[in-house]
Amino acid sequence: MVLTSQEVRGKGIVVGRVPEGERPTTYDATVGSIIRGGVEINGPTYTLEPRQIIWLVSQETFDIGDSVTGLATLKTQWTHQGVLALNVGIVDPGWNGPLATAVVNFSNSPFEIKRGMPFLRLLFHSHAAIPATELRSKTVSKSDYIRQTLGQSRSFAPTFLDMDDLSRTVADRVLGLPRWGLILAFIAVVIGLFAISIPVGVAIWTDGNGDKAKIATLEAKVQGLEDRLTQPKIDPAKCQQGNLNGRKRLICPPE
Repeated sequence: MVLTSQEVRGKGIVVGRVPEGERPTTYDATVGSIIRGGVEINGPTYTLEPRQIIWLVSQETFDIGDSVTGLATLKTQWTHQGVLALNVGIVDPGWNGPLATAVVNFSNSPFEIKRGMPFLRLLFHSHAAIPATELRSKTVSKSDYIRQTLGQSRSFAPTFLDMDDLSRTVADRVLGLPRWGLILAFIAVVIGLFAISIPVGVAIWTDGNGDKAKIATLEAKVQGLEDRLTQPKIDPAKCQQGNLNGRKRLICPPE
């Protein structure tokens, strides 16, 4: 059975609740601490840039008894603006402490986060009490919980799909080759290209020289023909009157 806001207040589930967070059947947890890369951010607001990841810790603490189970989801207003949570879900019976989640901005625009703004919506289900032998009670103070979250945030990349780490993963794991192996493979490809291009270049150069020799031979032959066809020179002093085909002609011997 889903608990109403009055029943949630009656059971004292939300410690440090604010009236603005109460809904008829849910409660909106508000931003208390903002953590990024193992560092708690100071100041009343923080601008979450596209692809950035941060951790948010609730201002409230939640005392979940042995007969209640909570369900936490990111507020719809956040998801509509492209901000999604990486870890939300069940709040087990016996939990007593704050709640936290990592959020990432999948949109193309910055998203402003203010301390005290609602970010998690919680729904509480009532059920039969869990036996003490099966109940995993856990109480964590806010300071200890923030310290744990600081440690967890250090293991996250500052942005979603860190391109440097992704490229190393592709090279080292997906391809199954270390980076020096990729370098050797690249050198082998370059050598192979040279091995192919050098013989081709030599053949082209050889063919070019043969064509030049053929052209030179043809030019010499053409020059010889031109010399043979050149009009012979005539010396007028050696010309004599003669009879050619019954007519008088000036006959000049060629030089």
